[in-house]
Amino acid sequence: MISIFNDIFKIRKEERWMALIVLLVIVALNGLFIARLSPLFMQEGFGPYWKVFMREFHLSGYDPLTYLGVTDWGTVYNVYRHPLLAFFIWPLFLINAMLSALTGVNCVQYVVALPLVAASLYSYLFTYRIMREFFLLPKGDATLLSAYYFSMAYILLSVIVPDHFTISMFLLLLTVYVSGRCIHAGRQLSWWQTALLFVVTAGVTLSNGIKTYLSALLVNGRSFFRWRHLLLGVLLPAALIWGFSRWEYRTYVWPKEQQRAAAKAKKAEERQRFMASLSVDERQKAEEKQQKRNQVLARQAAKTGKPMKKVGFLSWTDTTTPRLETAYENLFGEAIQFHQQHFLGDTLVFRPVFVRYDWAISYVVEGIIVLLFIVGLWVGRRNRVLWLALSYFVFDMGIHLVLGFGINEIFIMAPHWLFVVPFATAALFHRLQGTPRQVLRLLTAVLSIYLLLYNGVQLLDFLLSPINATL
Repeated sequence: MISIFNDIFKIRKEERWMALIVLLVIVALNGLFIARLSPLFMQEGFGPYWKVFMREFHLSGYDPLTYLGVTDWGTVYNVYRHPLLAFFIWPLFLINAMLSALTGVNCVQYVVALPLVAASLYSYLFTYRIMREFFLLPKGDATLLSAYYFSMAYILLSVIVPDHFTISMFLLLLTVYVSGRCIHAGRQLSWWQTALLFVVTAGVTLSNGIKTYLSALLVNGRSFFRWRHLLLGVLLPAALIWGFSRWEYRTYVWPKEQQRAAAKAKKAEERQRFMASLSVDERQKAEEKQQKRNQVLARQAAKTGKPMKKVGFLSWTDTTTPRLETAYENLFGEAIQFHQQHFLGDTLVFRPVFVRYDWAISYVVEGIIVLLFIVGLWVGRRNRVLWLALSYFVFDMGIHLVLGFGINEIFIMAPHWLFVVPFATAALFHRLQGTPRQVLRLLTAVLSIYLLLYNGVQLLDFLLSPINATL
C-alpha cells in the first residue's frame, strides 16, 4: 500500500521544474484571493461577518460552505449529494480552531488553501502523466496540453475556489490515472481499489462515485460482475454510503430542519401581529415591499426551469432551459472562456442564464476547440483511457443536459468533465506526424496563450479589485 502511494504521489525527476512553476502560480493566485478577502477574517473575534462575506463572495455559482464548515463545523453540505464531505473537512476545522485560538483571528482562508493548492498541483501532474503514459506524447506536447487544460476558464478558477470541485477534479483524475495504469499493465482493479476510490470520490460528490464504477467496468470487463468484486467493491460500499447518508441526515440535519420550521412559524405569527398593529398606510408600504421581494424570488426561481416533478430528486431536474444555447454559451462557452459581461456573477442571483460574448472571436475560438475535441474523439476511438474519460463526460451530460440537473450553472461543474477535451486533443497529437503535427502544435499553443491571457487578465482584475469589508 505504501509503495503504491509513493509511486503515485512522488513527484518524478522530469516533473520537478514544471511542478515548481505550477505550484508558484497556484500559490500566487491563492495568495491574491486570500489578500482580497482577508479584511473580513483578519479581525479579532468572530463577529457577524458572514452576511458581508456572502455579499462579497462572487465566484459564479460556487459556495463558501467549506469556509463555513471549517470555521464552525457542521453538516453544511447536502448530506445526500456530499455524504462524507463534512467529515473530510473536520481535521481542517480542528487545525483552524487551534490557529484561531493562538492568533485571535479566523485563519480559515489559509487552512482551506492548503488542500486546494495540493489538489490543484496533483490535478496538473496527473493530467501531464496521462498525456505521457497513455497517449504516448513527448514531454513538450504533454506540457503544452496540460497548460492548455489549465488555461480554460473554470479550471483556472478552480484553483482558488473554496468549494468541493477542485477536490473532485483531483479524485477523478486520480481515478483515470490509476485505471489507465491498470489498462496498460493488463491488470484489473481489485475490489478494494474500486471500493476505496468509490468511497472517497462519492463521499465528496455522490454522482462522481458512479464514475468509479464506470472505470472499474471498462478496466475489468466481465470480471466487474464477479461476486467478490461486485459484492465487496460495488454493492457494499454503495450501501454503506447510503446508510451513512441516512444516519447523517437523521442525526445532524433533521433536528435543525425542525428548529428552522418552528422558528419560521414563530416568525410568521410575529409578522401577522406586527402587520395588524400597523396603520393602513404603513401596512400598504409593508405589503408593497414584500411584493417586490416576492418578484425578485420569482425571477430567481424562473432561472431554475420547470422540473419533471416537484418530488425528491426530480425536483432538481429542468425540462425547459434551452439545451442548444446551453451548449454553446455555457457548456463549451463560459466553462472555457469567461464572458465579459456579468463576470463571475451568480446565475441564481443577478447573472442571466445566458450571456453573449462581446467579441465574435470568442465563438471562433470555441468552435476550433470543439472541432479539435470531436476529431480527437474519432481518431482516438481505440484508446481505452480516452473512452474511460469520455464515459465520465457522457454520464455528466446525461445528468445536466438530459435531466437538467444544475443546467442553469452547468459551467461550474467543468472540473468534473472538461479534462476529456485535452485528452481527445492528445489523441489527435498522437495520430498526426510531421507537418500536420507541427501545425496542430502551433494551433494549440496559440489557443493556450489566448485562453491564458483572456481568462487570466479578467481573473486578475477581479482578484485585485477592492471589496467593501465594512461589517
